[in-house]
Amino acid sequence: MERIIILKNMDAGGSITLPVTPKSYPMSAGRAVERLDMAQTGQIALPGLNTLFTGTLEFMLPAQAYPFLTPGAATDPQYYISQLTAWSRDANVCRYIVTGTEVNIPVLLGPLEYGEDDGTNDVNCKLPLYEYRFLDEAKVEQVTQNSSRPVETPPPQASSYTVVRGDSLWAICKRVYGDSSLAYKLATANGIKNPNLIYPGQVLTLPAKGTLAGYATTKAPAAAGTGASSQAEPSEQPIAPKAGSNERVSRDLELQLIRAQIRLK
Repeated sequence: MERIIILKNMDAGGSITLPVTPKSYPMSAGRAVERLDMAQTGQIALPGLNTLFTGTLEFMLPAQAYPFLTPGAATDPQYYISQLTAWSRDANVCRYIVTGTEVNIPVLLGPLEYGEDDGTNDVNCKLPLYEYRFLDEAKVEQVTQNSSRPVETPPPQASSYTVVRGDSLWAICKRVYGDSSLAYKLATANGIKNPNLIYPGQVLTLPAKGTLAGYATTKAPAAAGTGASSQAEPSEQPIAPKAGSNERVSRDLELQLIRAQIRLK
C-alpha cells in the first residue's frame, strides 16, 4: 500500500497532500534517557521525561506531470511553497498524517528550505516538523524535597477514522464518544466548515473526548431565506394515540357499571 503524507491546517483550515510520496518519513516517540556518571560505579541510565517528536520531512515538488504523482497533485511548486511558508510564518498548528499508519499528530512547521538541483524545474524541499502539545494536555509536576516522583500519565493519543458512505458527524460522535452533540466540535477539530458535508474516503481525526470538549463549535451554514441550519440532528417525535381509543375506554367502563348494578339487585 502506497503511503500518502498529508499536512492539515487546524487553525486556518485547508490541507496539503504531498504530490510525490517520499521514500521515507520521519517519526519518533517514547521517553528520554538520562546518563549519569557515578563515582566508582560508572555510568548509569535513568528514565527521563516523555519526549516530543522533532524531524525533517524531505520531499520533491514536481514541475512536470510525472506518472507517479499522487492523485490531484499540482505541477506548480510555488503553489505548495506559498502555502507551507505561510503556515510556518503564521505559527499554524497542523496535523502530520501518514496514511496506513498511526502517525497523526499536531505539529508546528519550521522554516521551509527549498531549491533546484537540475534543469527540470523540480524543487527539492526540507521541512522541519516539531510536535505540538496543547496547553490543556500539559501537566505540571509539583515535587517537594522528600516526596516521591509522581507517575506520569501520557496524554491520550488521537486516532483517525475514514468516512464511509452513509456516515455523518452526528452518527460518528454518537458511536465513538456516546454524545452526538460533539459533532460541531469534531468539525472544528478537522477544519470542516460545514458539519453537514463529509465524504466517503475523508480521513477524520478523533481527539480524546476531554480534548475535543475544549474546541469551539462550527455551526452549519444557514439555509437560504430561513436563517436556520440546512440540516439538524434528527429528533424523536411523540407517537399520537390511535383514533377512537378514548371512546372504547368509555364504553368498557359503562358496561362494567351496568354489570355491577345488576349484581346488586
